Parts: sequence; structure tokens; C-alpha cells
Amino acid sequence: MSDPTVPENERPAEGATPAAAEPAPVAPDVPPQQQAAPQPNPYAAPQPGAYGQPPAEKKKPVVPRWVWWVIGGALAFAAVVIVAIVLLANLLGGSGAKSVAQEYLNDIAKGNASAANKLARLDGGDEDFLLTDKVLGQAKRITAPTVARTLSSRSSDLTQVSVTYKLAGKSYRGTIELDKDDKGWYVSRGLTYQLPYVSSTIPGYSVPGAEHSITSADSETIAYPGVYTIQAPNKFYELDGSPVLTVAADTYQLKNLKLTPSKAYLDEVQKQVDAHYAECATKTSYYDIEDCGIELSYPSNLAVSSSTVAVKVDESPTVAIDDADSYYQFKIGPGKFSAVITGTDFSGNPASENLTGAAGYISADIKIDGDKVVVTFN
Repeated sequence: MSDPTVPENERPAEGATPAAAEPAPVAPDVPPQQQAAPQPNPYAAPQPGAYGQPPAEKKKPVVPRWVWWVIGGALAFAAVVIVAIVLLANLLGGSGAKSVAQEYLNDIAKGNASAANKLARLDGGDEDFLLTDKVLGQAKRITAPTVARTLSSRSSDLTQVSVTYKLAGKSYRGTIELDKDDKGWYVSRGLTYQLPYVSSTIPGYSVPGAEHSITSADSETIAYPGVYTIQAPNKFYELDGSPVLTVAADTYQLKNLKLTPSKAYLDEVQKQVDAHYAECATKTSYYDIEDCGIELSYPSNLAVSSSTVAVKVDESPTVAIDDADSYYQFKIGPGKFSAVITGTDFSGNPASENLTGAAGYISADIKIDGDKVVVTFN
């Protein structure tokens, strides 16, 4: 039966089975961030394929293989050019300096000082008098000279060259400098070393082949590396032993330099001492004779201030070598003098007396002037 309370138009048709009630829709089991679709950006540029058009496929440009060969060849050529420029720069720059440096070292090793001087453009100054073929040729010279390294300046042609060499069985290192001008490469600072200082209290020394001896006045004298034989500075001195002077990097030294006056020295000094006392004997004043270096006995009955004296040199004082450290000192023996003093006695009568004398105190300076000994008595 139908329910009279239900309106007729909402009643099911006869014979129809009532429909089961539809279940409520269930939300799919998805993460929360996927539940709401992102809202489109109204200001974004339209994407390809909008309005139902599929996105256009991008095509990569095809580069022909020959292009890569061209690019690779160009890079290889550029590398070759760079290497060639570097090699040319070394040939004209560092290598040029290196070859001149090696030639300079070889000249020194051969004893060819004049050739080395030419490469160094020396002007023959006073301090260069040992840089000669005669001097270097008689020295024991360096061996195995080698250019170890060159260091060039970026702002100029100035090049530092580290060198090595051997001398008397020992290895040494040194540094020279080269520069370049319109005439080419030259040695601007050579392989030379300053000699040891010579004290003014010694007469100096000499080396074979030198024009003159080396004294305290030659404080800036230089020499090429080598082992030099030491000699007496002149004929007025004798040298004990056979000392040598080694000139090298940080090793130059002068040892066992023991000089003694020679017979020529003593003979020359004796000659001048004889002349000095002979001149003293010409004086007639008692006190003048005393100041000259002759000590006379004092008269017993005469006033010396009003008397005259006649002196005779019976035996000139003998010169001997002093024991002092100075090479310019000497000592003399007493010698023998006689004199006659003439005047008036204390009674006012004319009188005379015989006196005796000996060498007294004298002061003298000795200087070696070339081939002469000059003794100056004060």
C-alpha cells in the first residue's frame, strides 16, 4: 500500500524497487599538498602548447665536424706561436746574456784577463791594476766555470747570473750581472773581489806580474778569483816562507805574512845614518850637537854656553833591526865620538878640554819611495 502522507508525484511507480540511498562521496587518500591544485599566475608568460597546442620540440644546432677541427688547429697554432715567441725572447734575451756570461767565465779560467775586461768594459782604473794577463796568467785559476741560473728583470735588460766554479779543489758560488745596450750584452758587475785591507804598519806585499806592490793606499784593489803567490813588496824586505793569497767568494784571506828588512834596507838606512851624524859633527854649539843626537861628556872647567866644540866621528852608530812590531823602526848602536871644547875657564882664562861622546836619542821617519829608502830625522 502506498503511504497516503506522501504526495502522489513523489511516490515510486508501482512495481519499482526503491533505490538504495547513495553513500556520501569520499575524498581520495592523497597528501594534503596535492589536494588543492595551485592557482595559475595571471602574469606569467604563456607556455608553449597553451590553448591545447602541444609544446614545440627544441632542436639542437648541428655543428659540422670540420668546424671543431678548425678551432683545434687555431688553438694549436696559437700555442706554437707563443712557444716560439718565448724561445725567441730567450734567444735574444736570457740566452744571449747566458752565452756572454759563460764566455766571460771561460776567459777568466784561461787567464785571458784582457778579453774578460773587454766584456766587462773596464776603463783601467787604479783599482784594476791586478786585472791583467800577466797577473792572472801566473795565478792558479778557476776550473769548471758554469752559469747555474739567470734571472732577468721585467722592466729592463738587467740580468743576474748565478755562477759556480772550482778553485784549489773547492767549489764556490758567485753572482755577476749583465746588461744590454745598442752594442749588445756586457758584464756590468763582474766576478772580481776586493783584496784584504793592508795595515799602514806594514810595507805591503806584491804578486807576480803586478806593476807595483799592494800597500795601505790600495784599499780598493780588486782581483779575479784565483790563488796568488805572495812576494815581498820591494827589494828592501824579505818574506819568510811561501804564503799565498786565495781570492774567491767570501774566502779571500792573507795569512803568514812575515816580512823582515833585507840587507839592501839596512845598507840604505846605514848610509843615511852615517850622513846624519856626519852633519851633526859640523855643528859647534854644545847644545846643538846634543839636539842632533850626540851626547858629549860635560866639561869640568868651561862654560859650555860661551864655548865652541869641534866633534869628530870616530865610529858611526851601527844600524840594527828593532824588535818592535813596526817595519819602519830601527835601532842604532852607540857609535864613538870625540870632541874638543874651547872657551874660557871659570877664572876667565882661555882653556880647552877633550870630550867623549856616543849616540844619544834621535827620532826618525822611514819611507819607501819607489826604489829608495828615505830616512827623515826629527
